[in-house]
Amino acid sequence: MTHRKQASALLRATLLIGLVAAVGGAAFGQSGPPPPPPPDPNLREVALVRQDESDCHNSTVSNSDPSLIGGTAWVVRGSDGTTKVKVAITGKRYEKYHFFLKCVRILGDLQASEEGVAEGEFSFSNAESGNLFGFDMYPEGAPPGNKYQSMTVRY
Repeated sequence: MTHRKQASALLRATLLIGLVAAVGGAAFGQSGPPPPPPPDPNLREVALVRQDESDCHNSTVSNSDPSLIGGTAWVVRGSDGTTKVKVAITGKRYEKYHFFLKCVRILGDLQASEEGVAEGEFSFSNAESGNLFGFDMYPEGAPPGNKYQSMTVRY
């Protein structure tokens, strides 16, 4: 090999090593994003299903038909003796829905927007519900076909 060919080969090798170091070195030197935190053992997520009736624990409610799901409730049981609930629904436009801790008491109201979307946050004492409970939700007068039952919440 001539001196010129050797220099050209050396330059190409140096550039290739530099490129590999620049691209691959960053990957080797980084550990990637941190892993997601473990799921909260006190969090439960339950569907709100369009169904006119069920028992106090909503044991007959099924989410097997996605077309009947009208919302979601996220439930967190706190060590302070309080259970907090966040609710998001898609219902009828401008409709006000009463939200209940099933067979216990009303927790509050959700007011649907022009798009029919409503959100709310409620809380109640852990002692009010026990370890097995449900929610129900319906507009004033509770016309058939407009009632929603949650899946059973289990702790």
